[in-house]
Amino acid sequence: MREGILRIGSAAVPYRYGADCADALCESIEALRPASAIVALDEAVLAHAEPLLRRLERRMPVHPFVITPAEENKRLSLVESLLDHAVAHGADRTSVILAMGGGLVGNVAGLAASLLFRGVRLVHLPTTPVAAFDAVLSLKQGANLAAGKNLCGAYRAPSLICCDLSWLVTLSRPQLLTGITEMAKNVLAVVPSRENAFKEALTALPERPVEAFDALFELGLAAKAPLLATDPHERHEALVFEYGHTVGHALEVLSAGAMGHGEAVAWGMLAAAEVSAQLGLLDQADVAAHYSLLSALELPSPCTALGDVDLEALAARLATDNKRGHIPSSPGSVPMVLLRRLGEPVTDADGRPLAPVPLDIAVEAFEKVAATEVV
Repeated sequence: MREGILRIGSAAVPYRYGADCADALCESIEALRPASAIVALDEAVLAHAEPLLRRLERRMPVHPFVITPAEENKRLSLVESLLDHAVAHGADRTSVILAMGGGLVGNVAGLAASLLFRGVRLVHLPTTPVAAFDAVLSLKQGANLAAGKNLCGAYRAPSLICCDLSWLVTLSRPQLLTGITEMAKNVLAVVPSRENAFKEALTALPERPVEAFDALFELGLAAKAPLLATDPHERHEALVFEYGHTVGHALEVLSAGAMGHGEAVAWGMLAAAEVSAQLGLLDQADVAAHYSLLSALELPSPCTALGDVDLEALAARLATDNKRGHIPSSPGSVPMVLLRRLGEPVTDADGRPLAPVPLDIAVEAFEKVAATEVV
């Protein structure tokens, strides 16, 4: 069992990660002494959830709320339904909201926890690599609007993060590979010195998955913890974690759920690398390093999910990206995280790792990536 404290600004968040440790994780939740537990539950993990919920029911009322984890469902209406469910089942200020599932479930539950009675406790029980190694290591909670992804939200520190790594073993290989894209992002944009550790984890994944997951969690913690300690709201230096997310979020929305978050971010990182190269910032060796590292994730062509990409629609989605306003950007441009070299983002005068990019250049970069075979 790996146990520690993640410091996100003034918040000290306990975490417990291990294999086949559901009983120990239940004890951690029970130690919070909640009056009841409202469980936002990914429908795909009901089998994992059942024994854990039975154990918790011995100590407190437990009220599951099952979520279909599709991007089109990640709306304020779903948050409201979860809140109504909590109140209808007698939740009070001492209750806890448990988020068991992937990043979408964690975001929805986190936003609900920030709103219920103006804030109740939140516990993350991540069951996907994206959630376990990246999404839950944050204060950011959010939902989508019609115009784009994560355009509304709040900051809420979890009271506890618990993960039984054996929950992740049941995922298919494509889900696992695209699910660890955020760790590839950390290598490329934050800690390139961890490249060998990332590759060793990928090698271990088929035969020694728990060992691989433990290494990937360590990689995520090593990349995020130092920056989150000083920039908990991810508005300054921690904006580097948005690498690949500008084009990635736009693709994810355009695909209407056919392209998962990790896959979209992978294509977004390649597009960001091509933009960086086109602007004379990143050399071709480092661009090639992007393709080499991401080829290990066995990505399908973006056309598999998107068909013929509507480039005007892509530009329109980019124009609503949620990083607008962090830095001055003229009409027809979008703030993006770009790199000068691996692990070294381009920064503005205030140290923010963002640069304004004309929309046509961002779209052209994606066109180039989509036409390139990533092997």
